Amino acid sequence: MKAVNLIPADSRGRSRGPSTGMQVPVYILLGLLAAAVALVTVYVITNNSISSRTATLASLKTEVAQEQAAANRLGEFSKFSQLAQTRIGTVRGIASARFDWHTALVNLSKVVPADTTLQSIVGTVVPGAGAGGNGAASSLRSDITAPAFDLTGCTANQDDVARLISRLRLINGVTRVSFSNSQESSAASPAGGSGNSQGCAANAPTFSLTVFFTPVANAGPNGVTSISGTTSTSTAGGTQ
Repeated sequence: MKAVNLIPADSRGRSRGPSTGMQVPVYILLGLLAAAVALVTVYVITNNSISSRTATLASLKTEVAQEQAAANRLGEFSKFSQLAQTRIGTVRGIASARFDWHTALVNLSKVVPADTTLQSIVGTVVPGAGAGGNGAASSLRSDITAPAFDLTGCTANQDDVARLISRLRLINGVTRVSFSNSQESSAASPAGGSGNSQGCAANAPTFSLTVFFTPVANAGPNGVTSISGTTSTSTAGGTQ
């Protein structure tokens, strides 16, 4: 049998699928839609990331503020600690600049022979410092800037003067014993006694000695100076 096409000839072209010209706008629309979805997705992700980081930043700022407040509170204790350390250093410096006169006098009393009479003892921490006792500093006192005793007295004979000098050198801390003079006294004995008013026998050798000790740091004529960057004018050298 022979197939017969019953569709009219003028209608046969209409039964074909959509033309290529009609399909292009659909693809463009789908591409734009996909791009829009991608942009929206990127926007949402970026916005969420920004929000998260903003919240983190705010939290960090809060923590920093709290830590700074705590540091400020602790800063007062730090300042107090520094002040305490400074004062401790000052006290130690002053203590190290003081001379132990008590021990020096005790040691002096141990070495002076029984037949020796001390008429005066003048102790000064440096030359030119005030002295609490009687008597005047010898001409040898200015030789060394260090604590020293100026001693005057008398002995039974000149050999005892030499013995006294030797024994004075045995005192702990003594660096030098300077001999000023030694001469026989011509004072007459007072009535009813065998010696003069100062405890020395007639014609007994009198002496003048200066006993120097180890120098003291930061000691001046008016007391301790330059301790921990400050200047202190504490107790005078003669009574320090």
